[in-house]
Amino acid sequence: MGQIALEFDGAANDFRFLSTPLHADVTKLIAYWHLKRGQRSMPERTDIIPREIITLLPYIVIYDVLDDGTDFRVRVFGTALVELVGEERTGKRVSEFGDNCNPPTNAEIVRRRWMDSLSASYASGNPECVTGLMSSSHRSYIAWHGVSCPMGIEGQKPTQMLGLMVPEL
Repeated sequence: MGQIALEFDGAANDFRFLSTPLHADVTKLIAYWHLKRGQRSMPERTDIIPREIITLLPYIVIYDVLDDGTDFRVRVFGTALVELVGEERTGKRVSEFGDNCNPPTNAEIVRRRWMDSLSASYASGNPECVTGLMSSSHRSYIAWHGVSCPMGIEGQKPTQMLGLMVPEL
């Protein structure tokens, strides 16, 4: 897949859900998720083998589902993401995102976007693709692509989420 020219019309519409991914790395993670789930509704965390997705690891996020999907805690936050968003989020709840970003960002927008993406995937039981522009006033020219994918035991609600966020280069 080549680069996609994204057009947004202001802060209210700088984030959206997609029916199909627009970035090759998002497509790769979704294909991997489907491979690992097999005939089940979702893969378990133990099915995910980092060396099998090594090129994606800098952009990977793994979350624990908290309080029946009303919040999520980051277990793994890729090294490239720390640089991209300007904040180490390992160990943080999504409801705590954005308070210490450098450059500064609008924490409310950051939390809403991550929560919307994760909540949609948690509820649907399927990967949910999103795209947007960085919410930092210093980086609003950077478009990004993301996906959230549920993980857990067959027949139960997701207990973890596997995510990816990559910049449009």
